[in-house]
Amino acid sequence: MTPADGINLSLGRLVALGRLAPDAARGGHAPSHNGSVAGRRRGQGSDIHDLRPFQDGDDPRKLDPAATARSGRAQVRTFHEDVDRTLLLVADFRSPMLWGTRGRLRSVAAAEALALEGWRAVAAGGRVGLHAVRDDASTATAPRPRPAAMLDICAALVRVHGEALALPAALGPDLATLLDHAVAQGMPGSEVVLATGLDTPGADFANVVEAAIRKCRLRVLLVQDRIETDPPPGVFPVHAGRGIRQVRFGSSTGLGLLQGLGVPAEVLYCSDDPLRRSESA
Repeated sequence: MTPADGINLSLGRLVALGRLAPDAARGGHAPSHNGSVAGRRRGQGSDIHDLRPFQDGDDPRKLDPAATARSGRAQVRTFHEDVDRTLLLVADFRSPMLWGTRGRLRSVAAAEALALEGWRAVAAGGRVGLHAVRDDASTATAPRPRPAAMLDICAALVRVHGEALALPAALGPDLATLLDHAVAQGMPGSEVVLATGLDTPGADFANVVEAAIRKCRLRVLLVQDRIETDPPPGVFPVHAGRGIRQVRFGSSTGLGLLQGLGVPAEVLYCSDDPLRRSESA
């Protein structure tokens, strides 16, 4: 596996995260990520689950006329319920994500967390797609099932992240625009997981979130550097692409904004390494 430097995404690490997925997905979904696989029920489906004699309490609408005629006794046919198991991973690789003070860049932490989400969904039989955004462009892949789809997504994350690092610092799209385009790609009822630092949300962010919630199940992985939750006083130089910016750190209020909008959110710290924790467990 390629050694991790915390700045560049490692394809080996993204693939290795797949080994954490089976335990998390056992039982239908990861315990701490409700709804990440189970999905929204969409009717009784088309795969036959059972054919048996009618019993008191059964729904008469489920009587099977052909089986009843053949056997001379009322028969009930039931089906597996169709479940939407589509997950869209949305990676924020804009300039404000390309920094970090401990462990990893915020963008690297975001990509690795999304990869783990994708592996969990695939391990549980779901389909996974990607919408990755840098300052000047976006990359999208349609949701597909099986590990081969996640391998392609991991490779795309590495490629787009490398392209984002090579760009000069620029004013990219605001988060509202990013999310609006991503949700337009998703299917109604699917789950959208956005990994972001919630930088430059945009004036229309609340409206876009409300529209997204009506269409899909939106969840946010709020990526934060420890310096954001315990900021030091003063002004500091920060690498942004190929340039350096002077910044003053303040306490993040992103979690409160998301909670106020009714969006499920989980804080993800750059210094927390899921692979390291799994090896020491």
